[in-house]
Amino acid sequence: MTKPGGLIQVGKIGKPHGLRGELKIYSLADRPSNFLTYRHLILLAEAGEPHEYEVAKVRIKGNFAIVALAGVTDRNQAEELVGCQVWVPPEYLAPLADDEFYWHTVMGAEVVDRQGQVLGRLASLMSAGGGEVMVVRDRDEELLIPSLPEFLVEIGPEKIVVDLPDGLLDVNRKK
Repeated sequence: MTKPGGLIQVGKIGKPHGLRGELKIYSLADRPSNFLTYRHLILLAEAGEPHEYEVAKVRIKGNFAIVALAGVTDRNQAEELVGCQVWVPPEYLAPLADDEFYWHTVMGAEVVDRQGQVLGRLASLMSAGGGEVMVVRDRDEELLIPSLPEFLVEIGPEKIVVDLPDGLLDVNRKK
C-alpha cells in the first residue's frame, strides 16, 4: 500500500518480543529479510502522527522480523507501538527480478478472470494466516481472492488476470 508522500507499507507491529523493547513485525513482503536492509522505519498508529525510528537491530524469524528501535528500550514502550503500521521510503525497497513485483505497484489495477469478465479493481491486501488475500471492489461488491500463484495468471500495473476455482465467486457473493 502506498501512502501520500510516497511511503510504502512493509509491515505491521504484532506484539513485543522479550523485555528489552524488541518488536515482532509481520512482513507484508514475501521476503521478511528485507527488514535487514531498512535503516529507519516510520510507524503510524490508527489515530496519530507518523514517527520515524532508527533501526538498531534486526533478526528474522519465519515470516516476521524481530526489530529493536533506537529509543525503545523496554517492554512498556514496545507495548505502546503494538498495531502500528510500518512504512519505508521507496528507495529502501530491494530490487526485483523480472518476474517479481511489489503489490503497491498494482493497487487499483483492474482484476479480470480468464474469460475477460471484469471482477473489479484491486483495492487492498489483507493478511490471512497462510498468505495475502486480494480485496477486489466493484461498486458495492467486495470479493476476497487468495493471491496464490495458481490463481494469478498475469500481473501488471493496469490489469491482473486470475483463474479462479469453480465456486469461489459464489462463496464471496453469498451474504
